[in-house]
Amino acid sequence: MNATPHPGTGFRAWYKRRSRIGRLSFVLTCIILSMLVLGRLSHVAEVIIAIPVIILCVVILSPLLIILLYRWITRRLLWKVRNRLIITYALMSLAPVVLCLTLFAIASYIFGGQYATNTELTLLDRSSSEVADETASVVPISFPGKGRNPEIQYRPSSGNNLPISFALVKAGAFQPLTAPIPGASANPFVGQPVPTWLYSGFRGLVLFNGQLYLVAYTNLTEAGHTLTVFGDEPFNTDALGNIAQDLGHVILSPGFSLAVNDKGDDISKDTAQDEQERNFSRLDAGTLPPRAHLIDPPVVFSAPTSVLSWQTGKDLHGIVTVFSRPSVLYTRLFASTNGLGTIVRIILVCLAIFFAMLELFALLMAAGLSRTITRSVSELYLGTREIDRGNFAHRIVIKRKDQLGALANSFNRMTTSIVDLMVQQREKERLLSELSIAREVQANLFPHSPVSLPGFEIHAVCQPARTVSGDYFDFIFGRHGNDLFVALGDISGKGISAALLMASLHSAVRAFGLSSSNGTASAEPSHSPAFLLELLNRHIYASTPVEKYATLFLAYYDTASRKLTYSNGGHLAPMVLCGDGTVKHLDCGGPPVGLLNGVSYQQDTIQLTSGDLLLAFSDGLTEPEQNDEQFGEERLFDYVLKHRSEP
Repeated sequence: MNATPHPGTGFRAWYKRRSRIGRLSFVLTCIILSMLVLGRLSHVAEVIIAIPVIILCVVILSPLLIILLYRWITRRLLWKVRNRLIITYALMSLAPVVLCLTLFAIASYIFGGQYATNTELTLLDRSSSEVADETASVVPISFPGKGRNPEIQYRPSSGNNLPISFALVKAGAFQPLTAPIPGASANPFVGQPVPTWLYSGFRGLVLFNGQLYLVAYTNLTEAGHTLTVFGDEPFNTDALGNIAQDLGHVILSPGFSLAVNDKGDDISKDTAQDEQERNFSRLDAGTLPPRAHLIDPPVVFSAPTSVLSWQTGKDLHGIVTVFSRPSVLYTRLFASTNGLGTIVRIILVCLAIFFAMLELFALLMAAGLSRTITRSVSELYLGTREIDRGNFAHRIVIKRKDQLGALANSFNRMTTSIVDLMVQQREKERLLSELSIAREVQANLFPHSPVSLPGFEIHAVCQPARTVSGDYFDFIFGRHGNDLFVALGDISGKGISAALLMASLHSAVRAFGLSSSNGTASAEPSHSPAFLLELLNRHIYASTPVEKYATLFLAYYDTASRKLTYSNGGHLAPMVLCGDGTVKHLDCGGPPVGLLNGVSYQQDTIQLTSGDLLLAFSDGLTEPEQNDEQFGEERLFDYVLKHRSEP
């Protein structure tokens, strides 16, 4: 005997369980792997299939895999409500923190970079101020006369031996000194005409013949004579390094060419000389300080500085770039506060730790609250699974006195109600089954209709308003078939009690009806309906509660003489529709049977002729309502008159 695989296992079943995107991704992966294997077999095939493989992977397969990954995460990781709530709390709590930290980092970086470049520009301005101070330290000794340069004496003001040189201005040009100053270098500007843009008191950075210089131009007055002195210092890598000091790595580079100046004038048509002057050699000095601690990233920032062209006086827009670290900038910022910087740093670190602990505490509290919620949801889910499996005895253990505990209590009450409803349902099904049997039994108590005897036909029907009925009718035939005893009744009340009393009345009518009118046993029905009603009244009154009674119409019909003898015990009066159009109401009798004790009943006899119609009915035919209006006996009478000629 060969074993067959389970229909839910195997590759085919696994493949069918995948979604469309999953199946398409699997097929594409197989195609790509096959193409890669073919590419390994031949170099030419590898070159040919390289582009299709890249397109399939990047354009088609990657988005599909991203979709599948998203679905897997949402189905597996985010399926539980607890995980969803924790992620929600994390996003709600961490998003502002990340945003604040990001803004703080950006602001700190910008402020740090701005502080670094401002510090470098301040040091550069201080250097130019030193050159101006040294130039102002030149003192004239004598003025020989016209045509000769005055003698001057240099008295350094700073105490530093700067590589500075001097020149005098005479006849619109720079002239050498009469006697060179000891320690001063040769002035490269000697012989150059004084540019038109240069003014007294100027100090700054200029570009002359591809070399940067810190220059100062000032007028000195001594003994009624005015002397114009020009001082300059080469600005090279060593000078930039002295300025940078412990700040970090500093670069001075040419700026960018602008299309318009500050006044909006077009300056795009610069001369070749201007372009050449603008591209001076970059100066690079200093080194980036080492990292002081873990959170000490490099800070790189740039700022424009003024570098003037010697020939034109135009600003060449130099750029100063500083590479430093927050620790260096922080130390320089609080260098003169006598330890205040350390105190501020400690306070900031403590605040950061405090807020981090507060954030962690809030996150843990949110996770704990979410666990209380999701635990209740999980217990409810497990409870529904148990109920689905039919374990109605399952109950949730209630540990909280909040809304979630009330929800669990409601679930327990619901399961208890379900158990009670199931018990009631089973009891109801049992009762319905018994009522169905009772209905069949009651239906068998009614005689079959229609009945045809010589000279007349009798039709009878009973439609219970409920499962069983309290209405009653019966036919009792004589031994020779020449006479008939008819009974029609209505028991007070509805349902089972009325049906049981109807069965009792049925048996009593049968028992008393087959006895003689004088009390002797006989096989023929009684010819005295009134006497039979008296017997039934005593019997029902004695065997039933006071509130139970029945209306009953009894009639004896003799087929030979066509005479109908009847007695009506409180029932709706039957009607005889005669062939000549007259109507007779059969209301002779007495009160309902079983209501009063010791009551006597009257009876009457009528002669029936050919074409007469006897109509006997219960209130279930005349009392139904529609729009607060009963059907009524008049409408019934009109209906019978209209259709009496029909079968």
